[in-house]
Parts: sequence; structure tokens; C-alpha cells
Amino acid sequence: MPVAHGSTQGDKNHGRRAGGRAVFAHRRPGGTGGVTKNRLRCWWPLTALLSLLLGVGGFKVRAHETDNFSLPLDVELADLGNYLDAVHTRALEIAVARVNADIESAIKLRDEVIRTNRLRRLHDPLVLVKAFHDQFGYPMLEDSRLESALSGSWARASFVGRETAHNDLSMNFSAYATLDPRRWMMLTQSRTIKAFGFYFGTDKLVHFHNIGEAYYRTYRELRDTGLSREAAYQRVIQLYKDEGLLSEKGMLGTLTTGVFSNGDLAANHAGFKFYENLTEKIVLQGQECEPLVVRSGVFWRLNRHVRPRSGWLKVFISDHWNEALNPNLYTPSMRAGIRQALEERAETIIQFYTQKDARPNDATYFDELARQLATYFGEDYGHSGQFQDLMTIGNTCFPAIQAGPAGSSK
Repeated sequence: MPVAHGSTQGDKNHGRRAGGRAVFAHRRPGGTGGVTKNRLRCWWPLTALLSLLLGVGGFKVRAHETDNFSLPLDVELADLGNYLDAVHTRALEIAVARVNADIESAIKLRDEVIRTNRLRRLHDPLVLVKAFHDQFGYPMLEDSRLESALSGSWARASFVGRETAHNDLSMNFSAYATLDPRRWMMLTQSRTIKAFGFYFGTDKLVHFHNIGEAYYRTYRELRDTGLSREAAYQRVIQLYKDEGLLSEKGMLGTLTTGVFSNGDLAANHAGFKFYENLTEKIVLQGQECEPLVVRSGVFWRLNRHVRPRSGWLKVFISDHWNEALNPNLYTPSMRAGIRQALEERAETIIQFYTQKDARPNDATYFDELARQLATYFGEDYGHSGQFQDLMTIGNTCFPAIQAGPAGSSK
């Protein structure tokens, strides 16, 4: 599989064609190509609606929900940090090469006005944003492509004796009434992976790449109207949190699944920061981050710190993406089912996070962590804020253990 230059398997099998798309795919897919953002925004809700009404479609459409509570005690999850570092480095290399090829063509133009305007457009960060975003293909398929790649022969050879991704369908599936059509969407959920020591669903990468890109484009449009940086971004957060069809309260969450994912919004925010960081210096997790791509004369180049296996991507990933630590807000009809599932699994959930993940064996720790994760290191990202309705490891699993065998997993 053409994973990326610098992956754990080496360079020779990866990323040979600089023009390819969908870096998680086995072969070059159709991708979004020239599809505009507005057309893509139209297709997303239509695809989701058809999957709800028909249950099937031309593509394998995932619910993009995940279970980060039910993780294995008897097998290690491989840390995919180096792999994701390599994939994103390769995607940036391809993006820069594409834009530089266009710049090379532009500087050969004889008409000075046309040449100047063309170069000005190619120096707009939005061009790099699009070139990078295109590498991951159609959003509804990215999740399954990644999981397919992680189940391939290269992954088995690279991570002997370890799981590259873990899936448990039962908790989310059991939360719905039998006749609720949303229940059947849970037969295809995103798997949990580990990267840089953090556990999160593969759906978070879809949010990072795709909704993060939508955040950035919307932000730029709002800035062009004269809004300040702060006002423009607050408007973006509000739009994608609870306004409009493509919000977390709309088609991307509550409306279609009954789940308002704080983790999804955190991944969206991190994605926005990533796209902003393509050409700008930003502050992330309290540290100053140099631009990922810089100018070299009229051309672009990757900054020196953007290298495979260097850990440069780690700063964008955090516990905010983990839905066991940064829990979802479920609709009232789902809460009893989710609570029951958590109580039944309480013992193994606590064992995993306090023993395998080496966190304090203390209910207060998990409750306080959930509150800390309500902001992104002090930055608002749209968290629901309804702490009284959130089921944490601290307020749900620990009391179940204390209640005795009836409240814990067997």
C-alpha cells in the first residue's frame, strides 16, 4: 500500500507517485478533484440522509461514531505516531510539489500583469490548503480507507503481536431502541487507534482533515468581510456547533446519531489550527509552532522540522479526541442505554485507563480531566458545557464498581 515516505516499513514501497491522491488508499481513488466546497457541502447531507432512509448506498457509509471506552486488556495497540507523521509529511510534500509546479509555469508567463496575478494567487495559503486536503480523498471514504490500510500485510509485518486498530460495536449499538433506524448505522463504527500515546477514533482524522479545512475556509471568508480574527473564529465555532445542517447538532452529530461529540469539535478545532499553521506561526498547547511550509523565493518548501518520524504532528493530537476522557452528550433517549453499558464494562474500563494507560485510579481525576478538556488548553472549541449530563469514567464507572458485582463487568 502506498502509505507515505518514511513510514515504519521504509521508503521503497511508499508514495512513489507525487500526483496520487488519498494517501490512506491502496490505489488512486476518484477523490474530490475539482469538486467545490459548496457542492461537497450539498453532497454530505444528501448522502447521510439517503443512508438513513435506505440503509444502503453506492458507497460504504460509516456512522463515524466510535467507542473509546471498550479497549482490550489482553493485547497492545500499536502506536501509529510515526506512521501518521510519515503520512502527513508525504501529503505536505505532494501539496508543495503541486503548487510549485504551478508556480514554475506561472513565472514563464510573458504578460507581467497575468504573471503577477497568477503568482499572487499561488502564494495564497488557500491554494496549499486545497492541495493538502485533496490528498485524503472523499471525506465519507477516508475513515474506511485508513482502516483498510491498517489491516493490510504491511501493518501486520510492522506491528507483530499488536493491534493497529480496535473495534467494539456493542455499546453504541445497544444504546438505541430496537426499531430506531439510527441503531443500524452503528454496525459500522470507527475503530480506536493509538498515536503518540493518545487513544482516539479514526473518525477524528476525518474531522481533522475535512471539517478543519471547512473551518479554515469559512474563517477566511468571514475575515474578508472585515471581522477580527477572534470574532471570525467564534462565528465559525458557533456555525459548526449548533447552527445549520452541517453542525454537530445537525447532520454531523445529534440529528443523525443522537450523539453530540465534544471530541469531534476538538478535532475540528485542531484541524483548523493545522491549516492555519501551514503558513503562519501559531500557539498550540502553550507552545509556539513555526509554520509547516515557508517561502523560498517565489517557491514553497517544507519547514525544517517537518520530517517523517520527527514527531512534528504530535502537537495537534491530545486527550480531547478521546471520547472516554472527553465524553459525548447523548440525547435523553440514549442515556439509559449508554449508562447501563458503561456500568457493565466499568471494571475493564477502569483497568484499561488506570493500568494500561497508567492514569490515576481516582474518580475525581477523570471528572476533573473532563472539565479541563472542555477547552482546548484555554481556547474555546464549542464544547457542549452540559457537565450534569455527561457520563464520565469518574461519575459512572467508579460508582458502578463501588456498588458491587451487579454494577460491574463479569
